Amino acid sequence: MNLSANFRPELEQIRTFRLLVGFRWVSLLLPVVALVAAPSAAGAMALAAAIATTLTLTLSAGRVNQLLLNRPALLALDLLLVGLPVWLTGVEHSPYYLYSLSPILAAAFFFDIRGGVLAAAGYTFIFGAAFAVPRLTGAPPNLLSAAEQAVSFFLIGAIFGYPARLLRRLNTAHTDLSAKNRELTRRNRDLNLVRELSLVMQSSADPAELQESILQGLIQQLGYRRAVIGLYDEGLDALSSWLTLEPADSAGPGQMAHTDLVSLVGDSGPVARSVKGKLVVEIVDGQPPTATEWANRRLVTGAHYIILPLRLRQHTIGVMLIDDLPPGERLPQADRLSLDNLATHAGVALGSMRLCIDRAQQVAISEERHRIASGLHDNVSQILYGLAYGLDACTQMLPGEHPARPVLGRLHGSVTDAQALIRQAIFSMRTEDITSDAFVGGLHRSLRTLCPAQQDMALRIDLPGNFDPWPAAVRNGLFQVAQEAVTNAAKHSAARQVVVKLIPQAGQIEMRISDNGDGFDPAAVDGSRHLGLHSMRERVESLGGTFEVTSTFGEGTLITVRIPNPAETQPAARPVAVPEMITK
Repeated sequence: MNLSANFRPELEQIRTFRLLVGFRWVSLLLPVVALVAAPSAAGAMALAAAIATTLTLTLSAGRVNQLLLNRPALLALDLLLVGLPVWLTGVEHSPYYLYSLSPILAAAFFFDIRGGVLAAAGYTFIFGAAFAVPRLTGAPPNLLSAAEQAVSFFLIGAIFGYPARLLRRLNTAHTDLSAKNRELTRRNRDLNLVRELSLVMQSSADPAELQESILQGLIQQLGYRRAVIGLYDEGLDALSSWLTLEPADSAGPGQMAHTDLVSLVGDSGPVARSVKGKLVVEIVDGQPPTATEWANRRLVTGAHYIILPLRLRQHTIGVMLIDDLPPGERLPQADRLSLDNLATHAGVALGSMRLCIDRAQQVAISEERHRIASGLHDNVSQILYGLAYGLDACTQMLPGEHPARPVLGRLHGSVTDAQALIRQAIFSMRTEDITSDAFVGGLHRSLRTLCPAQQDMALRIDLPGNFDPWPAAVRNGLFQVAQEAVTNAAKHSAARQVVVKLIPQAGQIEMRISDNGDGFDPAAVDGSRHLGLHSMRERVESLGGTFEVTSTFGEGTLITVRIPNPAETQPAARPVAVPEMITK
């Protein structure tokens, strides 16, 4: 049973006022009987006045009730009006005693004990004045009866005022309980939604299924008519992977396709503000959600909608857009709180699922890289070793001036180069979690292993003190780029010194790899033949960064890599005086 729906204080007040008016009509029965038994002009005048007053209250019960609540001083007029028939019919002998109690009862009900006692005091004054002035009936005054009636006014005002006070407190408690019940219902509903999201996360690895569960909660449990979810691609600064849920009878222009891409580059609309500012944005005036017209027609169908960012820690996972809201007014604070809680849990659920998928993919990639590296080491590398050993043995068996010796020597050099390339590939594919010590040691080791002819080349490496807490993907990627760059410098530039320097900056990490080698013309490099530069560029771009090569013949080479900073704040790197370009 819903008590909140059946109990409305304003209706109860009107009903009580009408009961008090009904009490007035019933109390007039005694004066009518008295007038019939002893007709008099004063009695007729008193009855006419009482009937006129009661009829006015009956016809305007709602309006008079509101006036009384807003202006309690109007009770003084009613006290005067009920005092008139009492004076006309003999004061303490008057048959209008019950009728005269109605203003006191009304004051006691509407304004509890204080109102009842004040009304009783006011009417006692009027009653006393009527008792003191000459009366029309000629009946002798009865002081004892008058005193008894005056006392009864106060008793009735206090006795009826106390239950009214209790009823008022009960009404307040009922209102508070109803509000708490609504809050508990809302929280229970939110917890059920969170529970469903948790169950979907445990039973599925498909973000689309999780998105559908979120949308069903919005539509079926929270009662919204239309909702849309899109996932954010930070690298592209765009939204995609859309899913929409709306009524089957919707006559809108269609839904966003799952693969639709909505770019937020240069966009300052509500969706862009919500995604980039991590803000809840509510629109009530029909402002378009994005700068893309075709997307606007499919994203919203009404003028009132709300956009909530889906977040995991400091990262934006996507947006949740609730459309077709009631026009003209903003959502209540309680509804906004429910949506914000749901968006928070939805962001954590989708973000956690994305992290799990990414981690599973990374594990699968790592396992495959190790498998390939093992195959290269156990098979191809051994074959090349045997081939090099055989070519060397063949060369030793030939006479000193045999024409095949130079050919075998060139073949032996080619096999040696192939062995170095295979070792480099194995090093790259077996890269483990790189720490600062592993970064420095790994570069020196790969230089000795892959370029044994360049043992006299100096290699300087400067790392920041906060290198190890960076994400593993960033550290491994930077190491592989540095390894490729150092190997290229040692093999092709005749450099005597190579410097690798990592510099954390505001919002990004910069890595500079400079050498004092021969240099080259970057514009003349054939990407199909110089795969080292191409692979370095691809690796950096996969981390969301930029790759630049600056080189001039005879002046060395500088490779500059910039990638997004993985932490909110980074302490400055240790100051190291390293020139960007080292001259020969």
